[in-house]
Amino acid sequence: MTIDIPTLLLALLSGYLMLGLQLLVARRGALRQPELGLWTWGSWGFVLGFGFFGARVLIPTWVSVLLGNAFIFGGILLYVIALQRFVRRPWPSGPYWLVWLAAVSFTGLMLEIPLSVRTAWLSLVYAGLLLPGVYLVLRHGWGGEASLRAVGLTLAVAALALILRGWHAFTHPDQYTDLLRSSLGQGLTFLCAFLSLMGAGFGFVLASFERAATEMKRLASHDGLTACVNRSSTDDLLAHLLERGRREGSPVSFAMLDLDHFKQINDRYGHQSGDAALRAFAADVRGRLRASDVLGRMGGEEFGLILPATDEPGAMRLLEQIRQAVAALKVRCHDGREFGMTVSAGLVVVASDSGLSADRVYALADKALYQAKHAGRNRVERHLIMPMPAAAD
Repeated sequence: MTIDIPTLLLALLSGYLMLGLQLLVARRGALRQPELGLWTWGSWGFVLGFGFFGARVLIPTWVSVLLGNAFIFGGILLYVIALQRFVRRPWPSGPYWLVWLAAVSFTGLMLEIPLSVRTAWLSLVYAGLLLPGVYLVLRHGWGGEASLRAVGLTLAVAALALILRGWHAFTHPDQYTDLLRSSLGQGLTFLCAFLSLMGAGFGFVLASFERAATEMKRLASHDGLTACVNRSSTDDLLAHLLERGRREGSPVSFAMLDLDHFKQINDRYGHQSGDAALRAFAADVRGRLRASDVLGRMGGEEFGLILPATDEPGAMRLLEQIRQAVAALKVRCHDGREFGMTVSAGLVVVASDSGLSADRVYALADKALYQAKHAGRNRVERHLIMPMPAAAD
């Protein structure tokens, strides 16, 4: 049994051509990630590489070998760089070693060495190029998009197939006297390696769509400037956590926070500095919260803070820490000037048996915030809720 190599090359060329066209369509639509552009160029590198391999009946063999492998090498390299950018991890020591690897590999192509030795060496080189991509996905991208895991696994299969191809070429040199010679070992390893790479490409498109959908979902529930949850999400979470507090018998604290004299910051230092102040404030507050706490931007310079299972002493202690930290915070303008700010807060602590709705809690916290503003700002006021009377016997 043998696999016809020219037919296999034509099938792979057609498959990568379809992948390249699909990537072009995706890039013109909702997916405009730069890493997807790198994968697109890598796929067209494979199209050109297989095209030059198949064109050796029309062009000199050394041109076919040199250009075909050069485009395949470049395609794999672009795939790995795309993965590195997708998982947002820097290279440990920079990819400069790849330049030397390419120089050594393509210098070897020009030497008079047996095709079996050249095939074994280049197969191992290609496998070595893929291994950093496999590591990036399995080590840093496994907890992300589900489709990205499939990319990592198919790249691992491709690397293993290339290693087996290198071993097979070294141990069965008689089957590698010509690239277009049909043989079972050469055909199977070639097919498995580059078909897996093609599958990784389709998986990468799915991972890109998955990330785009996640980002759109995040933008629908979060404020783009401060990365806090938005007003509607804060309202929904407050209602949910109040209900959970009733079931579990635990208090829920809710505070309204408002930056003092924020209009003066915008007027004196500009709206960009005002945006910087909002981001700095939100980042400072988030750094003091538990994973279960929620900071939402209610609008303008007003924020809502939900503290599940938190009594009045605990909530007051946290709000005082926030107030003091904000008063000590310095924000730098684009022109080098620095300015400070203060925050006022109104707190409501809701007992599990209070029966208050989310709207009522919001109104009481807003009232306490007004009291803090009226009392001179840069302070925390709390609204006391009287306990419900016990039922008569």
